[in-house]
Amino acid sequence: MFLTMPLRVIFVVLIFASASLNAVEIKTYRGLVDVPKKPQRIVAFPAGVVDTLDALGVKLVGMPNGIHLNYINQSQASVVGTLFSADLEAIHRLRPDLVVVGTRSAKQFDSVAEFAPTVDLSLTRGNTFQAAIERMNDLARLFDKVAQAKAIEHELTQLRDEVAASISNTGSIMVVMVIGRSLNMLTTKTRIDWFQTELGMTLVGDDSKQLGELAPISFEYILDKNPDWLIVLDRDAAVGKPSSNAQQQMNNALVMATTAARKGQIVYLDGVGTLNAVGGVKGLKNTLQQLKKAFSSPSR
Repeated sequence: MFLTMPLRVIFVVLIFASASLNAVEIKTYRGLVDVPKKPQRIVAFPAGVVDTLDALGVKLVGMPNGIHLNYINQSQASVVGTLFSADLEAIHRLRPDLVVVGTRSAKQFDSVAEFAPTVDLSLTRGNTFQAAIERMNDLARLFDKVAQAKAIEHELTQLRDEVAASISNTGSIMVVMVIGRSLNMLTTKTRIDWFQTELGMTLVGDDSKQLGELAPISFEYILDKNPDWLIVLDRDAAVGKPSSNAQQQMNNALVMATTAARKGQIVYLDGVGTLNAVGGVKGLKNTLQQLKKAFSSPSR
């Protein structure tokens, strides 16, 4: 049986306070928090956090269903609901030392925090690459995985520099996300903000007050902007749904008339690391490797 609400809150506070002398201060979306070092029983909801903890060699006792990361090894983890709906009874049974929420699962913070130490590791927008590195390093200090994190950061930084060098002087780049039959342009306001800040891409920006964070566009709009490069992501495939067949959809007269198509400069990017495991270091590596291959092609 759960503790009554006031007692649950006190219980969580006491857990953190009692371990304050052996705690690590980490940056969360809600401010700096002291977290007891080396927690043993971890539940993590955000796909990017699951990705990063897996890269650091941290095993979870619980994670949500349906995050579709086919490259992780967390088969021992129990299902604790979904990204949008935590199974509080399942979490309670696992007796976690720490629960991590963020972004899509952040709204569940208060309900989970009533009976388990909980942190919100949502990433702030602006430079997702650097925010992901910072989050990884905080987690590494918490789990005593600093050496592993340094190696990962070195590899990602080296890859980033190689991709940035290959992208210089490429002209304008439009990033299009396909969802079903709809097209959306991803700009610097979205999770690909680091394509410009870290890689130096000259991204096509939105020029209409009607275009929001995910800017709905048309094939005519793509031709009108006539980018030198097109990067296309199939969002449905990235999140485990039936593919939107992005490549087939882009094969039409309007897109084929663009500079990107005429020069063979359309890149179909696996969106798992970019759209799904946002800020996950394995996902970042995968995205960088794909971009390096595309922009370092001998045909250039």
